Amino acid sequence: MANDFSKVEAFAGLDADGLGALQSAAKPVVIKGGDYLVRYGEEADALYLVSTGRFYVQLPNGRVVAEIGAGEPVGELAFFSGGTRTADVRASRDSTVYSLTRDAYDEIVARYPDIADGILGAVSERLAKATASAKAMEAKPGRVVSLIPAAGSAFPEGFVERLCRAVTKYGEARLLTVADRPDGIATDSEGFGRWLGELERGGERLLLVASGDEDWDRSIARNADDLVLVAPLDEENCAQSPIEEYAIPLFLRTNRTLILWRDREQDPIRGSGRWLDGRNVKLHHHVPLDCEPAFERVARFMSGRANGVVLAGGGALGCAHIGVMQALIENDIPIDFYGGTSAGAAMGGALARGMTAEDTLQQMYDMFITAKAMKRLTVPVHSILDPRVFDEQLLLRYGDQDIADLPYNYFGVSTNLSTNSVYVHRRGPLWHAVRASGSLPTILPPFITEEGDILVDGGVLNNIPVTIMREAKAGPNVVVSLRTDAGDDWRLGDTKYSSLRSRRRILADMIFRRKPKFEFPSIVDIMSRSMVVSSAAAVRSSLDNADVLLVPPIPETMKILDWHLGTEVSEAARAYTAARITEQEKLQEMKAA
Repeated sequence: MANDFSKVEAFAGLDADGLGALQSAAKPVVIKGGDYLVRYGEEADALYLVSTGRFYVQLPNGRVVAEIGAGEPVGELAFFSGGTRTADVRASRDSTVYSLTRDAYDEIVARYPDIADGILGAVSERLAKATASAKAMEAKPGRVVSLIPAAGSAFPEGFVERLCRAVTKYGEARLLTVADRPDGIATDSEGFGRWLGELERGGERLLLVASGDEDWDRSIARNADDLVLVAPLDEENCAQSPIEEYAIPLFLRTNRTLILWRDREQDPIRGSGRWLDGRNVKLHHHVPLDCEPAFERVARFMSGRANGVVLAGGGALGCAHIGVMQALIENDIPIDFYGGTSAGAAMGGALARGMTAEDTLQQMYDMFITAKAMKRLTVPVHSILDPRVFDEQLLLRYGDQDIADLPYNYFGVSTNLSTNSVYVHRRGPLWHAVRASGSLPTILPPFITEEGDILVDGGVLNNIPVTIMREAKAGPNVVVSLRTDAGDDWRLGDTKYSSLRSRRRILADMIFRRKPKFEFPSIVDIMSRSMVVSSAAAVRSSLDNADVLLVPPIPETMKILDWHLGTEVSEAARAYTAARITEQEKLQEMKAA
């Protein structure tokens, strides 16, 4: 045990006598994966030190706020203050801790004050880290991953080996199968967890592969940080297997992933939702067996290197998004996850479907220029514009494809007026997400969900949803902000309030197609600007959290309905982004391995 304590950072400087004293005072406790070490409200009568394994800290409201790994103390704040436990601490895999009761701690510290200094130093360091990032815990990939076939299926031949090779492009990784189980160590023993702990200390990411051996499969489920289920997309039977029923409850939703494989990239993706229902995974990925880049994309997610793009709203200004993404892809920077608001949700959704940048731009031209999707006025009861042409075009262009069936991960953001909160679209028809996310209040009627929620443009609350992307995945994110989000000054030099036209003058100007002498803000201008103001604080925070911030050039006179300028704006954004790639080291790091 003394050797174990020497590997704990808090005690690395202790001499042999101090380590020996800890050995005599601390008692080993084995915690099975999924079991609780401490519970909220309990008396803090012991201090724990993690030897092997991993734990997560969960508040009473279910929010996970921290992870605790080997070498870190558990429950130290309540222990030193003499209070009660302020959160649940649960093992995410089979773990071993050393328990120091209060009497044992007081006795040993009296003899070896350096022990107290070490523990308090670890506490201070953790508090400093918590203060620096006092937000929801961002996604973090596990070092030990359990791979289990879903619904009693089998891994395709060579699948796990190909996945492991892809992961090694982003760091060392090792496959472990039942054949690697050490002789003399039972899978349900403390020794099994210690064996994995020693391998993990070697710096490799461990991929534990299920084999159909019940003891092995259950043990790797209890000893992993992340669970990756692998299923054949087209298989009729999608019911959970016994090992899934055992394994899934051991993991938080944030640590569950589903891979849906199919034979060929050209095969259509349908029915993903039936695999997702009941498994409650955080992310799922589509992997055609004839597409090596798909394996590499999953490997980036598993390694914490997945590239995301977060796209702001801004109507026609959003055509700049197309040029940005085209430049990224042309310069070997793969995009693994698309997320956005309003126009960003529309552009990101098109590319998440697998459309090219050129096709996406043409689609926008066909919708808004040829079909005049946002030109038809209506009796202004629910909105100023009649949405029927817009809706027909969205259904025609995006179809009723479920977001779950997109080849790339995607989310769109709306504002839920029913709950006064952000609404994140991850399931359901893609065109619904695009329609809801772009529902400019008063310009278009709100979108109503099947549950009766009233959704309007996501820009009202979150025009640049970086936090949502960070909570969804680990890895760098390119944030594309548009001119209206950059805090530009909006003034009308010669226009006075007295310039406001009468009803008769407006009607006459419309009939004779006369341009007004003085520019006065239109309803569209006012509404789009009002949304920017209302979400200004969220926008500033989002820009501060960008790994890479791109603000492509947009003509100062361009407005949110000027779709005829789409090609010009896209090309300018493409050139701008290509130049930034050569200048910014972070963008260079995002290139495919």
